[in-house]
Amino acid sequence: MTEQESKRKNGAEIIVGAFWGDEGKGTTSAFLACRDQAAIVARAGVGPNAEHGLFPKENGPYLCVNQLPLGWALSPESQIRIGPGVCVNPRLLLAEIDRLKIDPLRVKVDFRCPIITPEHIEKERRSKGMRGIGSTFSGSGYCRADFILRTAQQARDIPELKEFLADVPAEINRVAEENTVIVESSQGTMLSLALSPDYPNTTSDNVTAMAAADDVGLNWQKLREVILVVKALPTREGGGGLGKVRELSAKEIQGRNLVERSSIQEGSLTGRIRRKAETIDFDLLAFAAEVNGATQIVLTFLDHFDPRVTNITERSGLTDEVWQLIEKVKETTGTPVTLVNTGKPFDAFVDLTDKKRPEGKIDQAKKYFGTLFPPEK
Repeated sequence: MTEQESKRKNGAEIIVGAFWGDEGKGTTSAFLACRDQAAIVARAGVGPNAEHGLFPKENGPYLCVNQLPLGWALSPESQIRIGPGVCVNPRLLLAEIDRLKIDPLRVKVDFRCPIITPEHIEKERRSKGMRGIGSTFSGSGYCRADFILRTAQQARDIPELKEFLADVPAEINRVAEENTVIVESSQGTMLSLALSPDYPNTTSDNVTAMAAADDVGLNWQKLREVILVVKALPTREGGGGLGKVRELSAKEIQGRNLVERSSIQEGSLTGRIRRKAETIDFDLLAFAAEVNGATQIVLTFLDHFDPRVTNITERSGLTDEVWQLIEKVKETTGTPVTLVNTGKPFDAFVDLTDKKRPEGKIDQAKKYFGTLFPPEK
């Protein structure tokens, strides 16, 4: 094996959203972890205030997580980690492990993670300000405030988490020397606390690639790729702008069947239908690519942009209009588009690199999903 080939199989890949979340980071993480044989999939981001999910099949049930990363879903060998910068709700964490039939031995939480309490959740629910900015009422914001004030509990203080505790940064940096590590961020760059032009309509921390590296304690020298996930028609929950592009009306969204065909029909945690932009604000995209240091772009929800490519998995099925969008994204960012998503099913991706599609592992994943969602009798 040459030195160049070795480098392709080690190091960390950070997956980060370009805009306001719901870009498909979880499904992207799962596909890439499967294709690139990730040894670890690590959760970065604020806390369980964002949902990552995928559809095992087009019209089937929805597999979702809030606390865990989603990248493990197609990769039975991948270890699951939560970095020290992520707020943890112990009850939610244990419930996800149980609901998804995950071997508890696969899951480790950094002992320094700040802990969300019922009081944090209740404070958010009572806050008019939190409601106005589209909060998901997960308790993450108030937990982070206590963490900054040095009054929060940490994972090491919770007896129920004792068997899950680990030094996640030490492990991630060690494993990244010889293997692939996927770091799954949450939400999107334009919701970052310090970078968004829409403050206070933001989340409670930065959610950029460097913030994700910090959340898991990743040595930047171990970072191989920054993968920016770009939604073809960006969406947003709560207040704040959608850039300088026109927002589609509710009637237009319904008329174009974009709610029904969305990976999540409504806001994942709020129940509100997401607001949707008519197109990408390319100035914001250029900014997101710059501040994240994007090395690859994944373009998602192309079935919303052009229904003719719905569920396509081969290059030959992409239309001229889609190729033009791919080229414009590349020209705007100076970054190659390496993967595109074309529909709801978890394997509705077209790989634009020379890497082999992981069909064997996709078949394995379908069997696993069958145990979670057995056919109705």
